Amino acid sequence: MARSTMSVKTASSAAAKDLQPHAATRRPDEDTAAMASYIADMASELSHLAGRAEMPMVAYFLSLARVEAEMRSRELGGAHIPREK
Repeated sequence: MARSTMSVKTASSAAAKDLQPHAATRRPDEDTAAMASYIADMASELSHLAGRAEMPMVAYFLSLARVEAEMRSRELGGAHIPREK
């Protein structure tokens, strides 16, 4: 179990390092708004899939995550990205 936790931490660290070069050219709020917008899009898609798979509670919680991420993106001045339905 500890071995898998170690690999997850290593993967997270590697992903964080990949984002660092972009930080020099963008404001932190822009990065956070972009991430929040991306999370909203992914949560929306996953919520739709959970609904189709007849998992209403999962769909509900993913919808809550989408709303929270959209609010955070707007707070930080992120541009709204219209989703296809």
